[in-house]
Formats: sequence, structure tokens, C-alpha cells
Amino acid sequence: MSARPTRTLPLPVATERLWLREFVADDLPAMLAYGSNPKVNRYMLFAPDEEENARKHLAAVLRQQGHARRKSWELAAARQQDGQVVGACDLNLTPEGEGDLGYVLAEEHWGQGYGTEILRSLVRACFGELQLPRVVATIDVRNKRSIRVAEKAGLRWEGTLRRHVE
Repeated sequence: MSARPTRTLPLPVATERLWLREFVADDLPAMLAYGSNPKVNRYMLFAPDEEENARKHLAAVLRQQGHARRKSWELAAARQQDGQVVGACDLNLTPEGEGDLGYVLAEEHWGQGYGTEILRSLVRACFGELQLPRVVATIDVRNKRSIRVAEKAGLRWEGTLRRHVE
């Protein structure tokens, strides 16, 4: 297995209507709002579902942002028009040198095309700025809506993992 590559992702990433930007301390209420909603977090591997969990998670994200040799980005998805955080996304470089993408949206922002917009922009960044050879998204097979979003963003179903290890 090759060493994990380190790349630079110019931030913020602009989509049609959003800024994918670094989290800031003031994003805690938004993170807690989407993370604590059982409809939103039912397919998430980890959810900042209680205030203490959200505080710890946000603190870890803020610490990670300062690393010069990053291998992952967890970003707030904020509307350009008013700065409101509608969700989050992440991009992780795998040991194989691939980009592994994910996203989450607050329930009130479902069905507005934000998920597709986020994933399309991350796919472009992976193949463009980061020059990665491959992009993947690990999605729970029961999460049909997110599977459809990934397909609209240009990803295709490749297989089912019997076990997912972080």
C-alpha cells in the first residue's frame, strides 16, 4: 500500500449557490441542529448529536484545519447569499490515493439540489486541483436518496462493502 498523499485544496470551494469553507467556532449551533436530527443522522457513521459531542467534534475539526500536511477536509456548506450553514461535507485522501467524499444536509434543505451541487464541486476538485486518480463515496445501501445524489454528481455504483472500517 502506498503512503497517503498530501495535497492542497484551495478554500473556499465555490459551488453555484454555496461556499464549502472551513468551519469556525460560530458554526456549532448549525452542526448541532443537523447532527441531532434522527432523520439526518440515521445513515451517518458519526453524528454530533448532543451538544458535548458536537463541541468535541468541532474542536477536533478546528485543530485539524491548522495542519500543513492535510489528508482530510471537513467543510461547512454555507449559502453564498446569506452565509447560513445548510450542512457539511468531507473529502478524505485514502491510503490508496483516492478521494473519499461525503456530505450531510440539514433536513430543511433536502430536495433543493445542494447535495448534488456539493458532490459535483468536490469531484471537480478531486480530479482538478488535487489531481487524484479516483473518487469514491461510501453510502449506506438503504440511503437511496444519497445514492441518487451521487449518481447525479457523476459517480456510479461499483459494489457493496460487507464491512466498512475507518
